[in-house]
Amino acid sequence: MLLLAASGIGAAATPGGTLTIGLDQEPPTLDPHATPSAVTYEITANVAESLLYERQDGKILPWLATDYAVSPDGKSFTFTLRKDVVFSDGAPLDAAAVKWNFDRIVDPHFAAGASLTNLTGYAGTTVVDDHTVRVNFKAPFAPFLTYAAGSWLPMLSPKTTPGQGAAVGDQPVGSGPFVIAEWVHHDHITMARNPRYNRRAPWSTHQGPPTLDSVVWKIIPEAGARVVTVQSGETQMISLLGAPASLLSQLQADAALRVESLPYPGSSDLLFLNVRVAPTDDLQVRRAISYGVNRPAYVESIVKGLGTAACGPLSRHTLDDPSLCAIYPYDPQKAAQLLDEDGWKMGPNNIRQKNGKPLSLVINTINYGGGTAPEIELLQGQLLSLGIDASIKGQARPPYYEDNYRCATNATTIFLRSTDWDGLSSLFSSAAIGGNFNWACYSSADVDRLLQEGREQFAPAKRRATYVALERLLLDQAVAVPLYDVLSVWAIRNTVKDTKYTYSTYPLLNDVSVQR
Repeated sequence: MLLLAASGIGAAATPGGTLTIGLDQEPPTLDPHATPSAVTYEITANVAESLLYERQDGKILPWLATDYAVSPDGKSFTFTLRKDVVFSDGAPLDAAAVKWNFDRIVDPHFAAGASLTNLTGYAGTTVVDDHTVRVNFKAPFAPFLTYAAGSWLPMLSPKTTPGQGAAVGDQPVGSGPFVIAEWVHHDHITMARNPRYNRRAPWSTHQGPPTLDSVVWKIIPEAGARVVTVQSGETQMISLLGAPASLLSQLQADAALRVESLPYPGSSDLLFLNVRVAPTDDLQVRRAISYGVNRPAYVESIVKGLGTAACGPLSRHTLDDPSLCAIYPYDPQKAAQLLDEDGWKMGPNNIRQKNGKPLSLVINTINYGGGTAPEIELLQGQLLSLGIDASIKGQARPPYYEDNYRCATNATTIFLRSTDWDGLSSLFSSAAIGGNFNWACYSSADVDRLLQEGREQFAPAKRRATYVALERLLLDQAVAVPLYDVLSVWAIRNTVKDTKYTYSTYPLLNDVSVQR
């Protein structure tokens, strides 16, 4: 599924200039190894490079590595490295640098983010010679090549990074076409052309440094304000993540703009239901919510054009199995029946009660400064129609994450970009409780067994069957309600040429030019 509009590819590039991009949120950190947030990778995909690269069609290509081989037992991956790569601080990219990066991520004294699950079962890296490195795992690890081709395991400089301390989060040093020049918190992040960059990236049409002088990422949480900036030309490109569908149609009608849209790989947008806090610790309540959330209405009113109705924990773009769509059709009568059978009877103010206690829960959400997101308010209304009193706890990012880590609230929404079905490990592995991202706080030996089986299985058909079985089990236990499959949507002024994206839909900007 590729929905890209014309991107100006083939037009004559205008060298120099600045591209200003409006983002929906500020990254928690720019350290790609430490971040739990995809917005970091939207920026660092242009700063730090990976061993391999995954094209939009899923084909894996060489990048920092010119070749790779997998051992017969699936436990070791040997990479042959390019000999012409230097970090922006002048340090060479060699086998020792690769080892240092992977060892850094798994170091128990380092607070790794989403990168850590990409090295599940890591058993160390062997430096074979200066330009050959072998990455070892305790068990077969089928997802590793896709992870090595993603944005979660990029290489940072072993020369500069160790001495930066917390500053690596503000100014990571990679080998990519851009460098981080400054971060003015709550306002913007500036990337500058890396003059040392002398290669041709796998997606690029030219060799050497970027066409642009710089890229400015403006932090504009309020969607309406972002739209105004791209219409006026204050920005030339904006993310529409979190924007209502009404703004999308407004932009599509603007002749000065184009809209580019691609499906995110990974999970659907999920409503996690915390199994450790009443009343969502009750399976009947969770199943009732699964039947009672009106996903078609949700998509029609909130995300039309920005997503499609979901069926399972993984998006249909990532793993499409039509049988999953029949498990929880919208059925408010069935939801009411389940709650009645469970002893939750309709009480005063249309709120169900049981033993004199109201059926109430708390939805945890981030408030980026523009108030409660419309989709959360819509969910609140849909739950109220079932007789469930849902309150919204809107807060800044750090306490929001902390509540999720502590399993403190009943529900939250999340979608996780992942280039492999193993992304479900971050969402549902018992080991991910208290971290990123098992915020349903659900622990199951059967789930953990299937996750391990999926990691160790290299045969495509058998591996697919494992993950379909896993999705059916998760739906049966109603630990998360699939809401919609998210599209990555960008509005771009027509003066911007040659936009490209990673498989994970992060913008790649070294070929981009801005006509002046």
